[in-house]
Amino acid sequence: MPIQLVAGTVEIVPVDVVDRSATETDLSGFTPIYTVLDDLGFAWYEDEATNATLMRVLPLIDTSIYHPSGAWPPGHYRLFIAFSTGSEQPKLGPIDIYLIDSTVAFT
Repeated sequence: MPIQLVAGTVEIVPVDVVDRSATETDLSGFTPIYTVLDDLGFAWYEDEATNATLMRVLPLIDTSIYHPSGAWPPGHYRLFIAFSTGSEQPKLGPIDIYLIDSTVAFT
């Protein structure tokens, strides 16, 4: 299910991870990271450290003018979650994020 955010906001985008093997129940000790790419492949975040609570990863997405690369334009982005579980380094995603323009009225 795609996520919609308003361009120019700073939000935590919770991502619930399901371990189908039922081996892991808490990702907080596995150093979760995230990457956000636009459709041209530009990395707005690349291997950015984040936190997890149990199986929920909590990336902070700053689309405001205070982001190091400036304000994000409205459009489509892809969020990837990764973490290290010893010898494995799974990368999950993409999770579709759509930034919508707060000045556009939808009817």
